[in-house]
Amino acid sequence: MSLIPTDSQSLNDVPVTGEEFRQGMRHVPTVVTVVTFDAKEGPIGLTIGSFVSLSLDPPLVCFNVQKESDIHDHIVKAPHFLVHVLKDDQATVSDRFADSNLTTRNTIDPELIEIGPRNIPTLKAYLVRFECKQWAVYEGGDHSIILGSVVNIEDGDAARPIVYHQRAYHAIGTCVANRTTSE
Repeated sequence: MSLIPTDSQSLNDVPVTGEEFRQGMRHVPTVVTVVTFDAKEGPIGLTIGSFVSLSLDPPLVCFNVQKESDIHDHIVKAPHFLVHVLKDDQATVSDRFADSNLTTRNTIDPELIEIGPRNIPTLKAYLVRFECKQWAVYEGGDHSIILGSVVNIEDGDAARPIVYHQRAYHAIGTCVANRTTSE
């Protein structure tokens, strides 16, 4: 099976609806992150559940932003951004940065942030933080795919990450198997 659509296999032939896809994806746990950056109008942040590593050489990460969101046009223009992986006690932080009732400026709570690299607001608490330079922006249906080149990694507090699964926050639990590598 080809992973790249061919003439006989177009993206228009997808047999599921958006709601069916959403229902299926609820079974896939995602790490919860907050991305912050400094836009022309001032600091902005948003909760992202699509953060993944993309490449080791060069070190690249990516995440998606809905095109209709108020923050979309700002993030696609941001030359640098910080990705904070949240700890299992930071569900309220995630909710604050995801709340569509708040303006993007109001998500930046002075109690939660301080000025970080390149004058980008950084969370005071996080599991790990990735400092990124924007590498590229790609079209992805109703989202834009943001690629970042990782220029620095900062460990935060020792803790467990928070994940989002079945429309709820969860902490990583018991280890069921160790991955072993041979050298």
